[in-house]
Amino acid sequence: MAHVRKQCITFFLTAKCNLNCRYCYARKNIKRLKIKPEHQTLNFNFAKRGLQDFFRDYPSRHIRFYGVGEPTIEFELMKKIKDYAYELAGEKLIVELQTNGYFSEKIREWIAKNVDILWLSIDGPPEIQDMHRPTLEGKASSKIVEKNLKFFAKQKHMQVGVRSTVSSFTIRRQIEIVEYFAKMGIKYVNAHPACVPIGGDSDPIFQWEPIEFAKEFLKAHNRAQELGVFYNSLYIANFDEKTRYACRACIPYPQLTTDGYVSCCDFATFGPKYMSASLQQLVYGKYIQEEDRIVYDEEKIFKIRSRCAENLEKGPCKNCKFVYYCAGGCLGQIVNETGNIMGIHKKNCKITKYLAERMELGKGLWPVLHS
Repeated sequence: MAHVRKQCITFFLTAKCNLNCRYCYARKNIKRLKIKPEHQTLNFNFAKRGLQDFFRDYPSRHIRFYGVGEPTIEFELMKKIKDYAYELAGEKLIVELQTNGYFSEKIREWIAKNVDILWLSIDGPPEIQDMHRPTLEGKASSKIVEKNLKFFAKQKHMQVGVRSTVSSFTIRRQIEIVEYFAKMGIKYVNAHPACVPIGGDSDPIFQWEPIEFAKEFLKAHNRAQELGVFYNSLYIANFDEKTRYACRACIPYPQLTTDGYVSCCDFATFGPKYMSASLQQLVYGKYIQEEDRIVYDEEKIFKIRSRCAENLEKGPCKNCKFVYYCAGGCLGQIVNETGNIMGIHKKNCKITKYLAERMELGKGLWPVLHS
């Protein structure tokens, strides 16, 4: 189903994390920008106001916990927001959490009882996980994460999936990664290559070739089908039906930042004090704490919504036969790397075209949506 079908409000709960992922663009930016302590945790009153506005303006009752850091670090805040959302939405409430899976049994039990959709950011077998995603102390994270993953794989009342980051070291191990998760009973795996941080990075982990990724992804996608697993990526997110917009960021659906702003994308994690001018194009609201209201910038909303298939078809995507099965791809990556809302991410474009030429398009809705 076209990614734009995913209508939700996202809470960036915290900028703090308990892992030190080698490729994490967010963590490197936090260190570089020296985020003030008071700007590292979401304000609860802001969260309440954002919920009220979202439930007023949209029929969806879907809330999502995410973070520049690890959302379960702010466990008590997450519980408060969920409880308040339930007061407003009742049984219609849908709760989604994206987490690194490195948490206690107490948190695990709460998640099992209160979360409907769970995405665990895990990169593969212990060898891969511990290379990619060590703890802050440089220790292995795989033991705790794998234990939690096995627990959730048994929870049939939840939709449980895995988000795997692929690096130059694992690009040819995608089939192995799929098989590892399939053995645990995981039915949904979403993969994406490691994104280069703002300003670039010479770490070889980011040195991967787009066509090599595409070839290996397609092999793994086909193997996953044999195993009854859906192996997905943002590159093929809209292959199941035509769409005007690449993703929910283009609508835009709100994402509340820890420093009091509303953005439309997981890439735009802070307001103007901390983020680049290019990514500030994706920030369209500000919380006025003294007045307990959010001021929305309608001009920015209009500009964000202008990134649609019709406009791309007239400009940078002219003559592309796949424009309505792509709609320009990931908005955040494009703005991060080109600075232009109407820009094109050349690597992503190569991957999408390669896969679109070799996969069936518009043949039935995908079973789940990630991100």
